[in-house]
Amino acid sequence: MNINYPVLSMRADAYFVKNPLEVTNSYTKTTAEDASDVLALNGKLSLDELKNSLKGYDFTSVSTYELAKVGSLLRENGLIDNYVSIILTSGSMATDDNGHQAGADVKFNAIAMLNQMLEERLEHGATEAAGFHEFTKGLIRANHVLGALSYFASSVQSDLSISIQA
Repeated sequence: MNINYPVLSMRADAYFVKNPLEVTNSYTKTTAEDASDVLALNGKLSLDELKNSLKGYDFTSVSTYELAKVGSLLRENGLIDNYVSIILTSGSMATDDNGHQAGADVKFNAIAMLNQMLEERLEHGATEAAGFHEFTKGLIRANHVLGALSYFASSVQSDLSISIQA
């Protein structure tokens, strides 16, 4: 006797952002030095190359595809770890019936989304299982990275050199 159950959908809507107009938060970077410190530029990718790669990006209106592209660039150059890479490449977190990423070209406010995700995670932290702390640290780092990327993408300075003096 064969019993066939209907296939369960793996569809998930994009993460709902409660404050889509949020453009700054406690992770917003206001100086080139602060933004560079977050990314710990290591010589593989220069500041000029990074800035050129970010031209035209607005992280308050970015698609999953665009965020994944930037995340992959940073990961390939050793500027972010695996947790941050996964968070960035997951984008809006929308999936289709088969569990594949969906709506990759739909714009959303990544700054507001990641900040909200972290706040919600910290609110429910006491009840979470194993792996909570590592992923939470990844979200914190992702918020800092997004703050740095936003600074470089929106900087009107033509020269973002950093002065390092002892």
